[in-house]
Amino acid sequence: MDSGGCWNKKGDGESFEETSRGCFSTAHPECSSKRLAEKNVSKDQSAPKIGMLFPGQGSQYLGMGKELHDRERIVQELFEQASACLDVNFTRLCFASSEKELREVANIQNAVFLVSTSIYKLLKEKYGITPELVAGHSLGEYTAIHIAGGMAFADALYLLNKRSVFMDASVKSQKGGMLAAINFPIKKLEAICEQYDVPGSLEHVAEIANYNSPKQIIVSGTIPTLERVKKDIEILGGRAMFLNLAGSFHSRLMDEAERLFAIYLLKVDFNELKIPLVTNIEANVVTKPVDVKASLVGQTSAHILWWDAMQKFKDMDVIIEIGPGNKLSKMLKREWPEKKIVSVNSQHDINELLKILGKEKLIEK
Repeated sequence: MDSGGCWNKKGDGESFEETSRGCFSTAHPECSSKRLAEKNVSKDQSAPKIGMLFPGQGSQYLGMGKELHDRERIVQELFEQASACLDVNFTRLCFASSEKELREVANIQNAVFLVSTSIYKLLKEKYGITPELVAGHSLGEYTAIHIAGGMAFADALYLLNKRSVFMDASVKSQKGGMLAAINFPIKKLEAICEQYDVPGSLEHVAEIANYNSPKQIIVSGTIPTLERVKKDIEILGGRAMFLNLAGSFHSRLMDEAERLFAIYLLKVDFNELKIPLVTNIEANVVTKPVDVKASLVGQTSAHILWWDAMQKFKDMDVIIEIGPGNKLSKMLKREWPEKKIVSVNSQHDINELLKILGKEKLIEK
């Protein structure tokens, strides 16, 4: 990275420091942080309790965030900062590349993080909407940690960039994928995976990756092995489908990526969270930096207990999915049809949310 980005190598050749151009860092008050200074919004004790969810890979689509980017300077500034930090044209990547290019591991993680973060910053700074509890699915956990005050914008970009590099290398070295089992008993699915998974092998892998909901479980592994799992699920009357993802994430096929990535986590300073986070791998509510870092270290290869994590949101009056797509909110609505659960990625969505929160005066056309 040249000096126009966010990080310059120091003398030791390994650690990094932020530069002034395009950074979102308290170390550089001349940067856009002045324009994007976080506003302290006083809490109305009678206001509804809000939980926020942030999506991961698979939520992306070409054009995500474009409507809000076209009309909101807050969003434009974050795109500019991210582009300067990583020397990537995120406007082109998100709005004018291709579905194939956007789906690449090296691109998708920072792109989804950027869009989700931009929407959250808009909700907070323009409309005063903040959560009492957060969670993020896989890479979405980085978004949740950032917005909760756990790490700087530039640091999150730095970590996700490193994470994607190592995960991409693992993806290219093996023929892996992910399979969704729909409305299929978990015990039967676990038995099928145990039948075909060879412990310690990198050629015969079938591991439960994501416990998303009682009706959706994700299996990660090698393609030939997953095809056998899929066939058995269908023989037993279930339904299974391959996900549009280029990799076997949250399985032992990511062990090497996790080992390499853990080194770079040591270079980033984590702060006490201002908003509690429900972690991916243990579904615990945490605020301490040591617990936050432990979750990020483990989640690259570990399974995600998403449904367990969602139980912590039962007391929330409104649950908001922030970022591209609406997969998390749709999945949750099927389980909790009585709750107010919405997704936000357009001005129409924001207006509908303002109605729910009793902020109709702020509605824009």
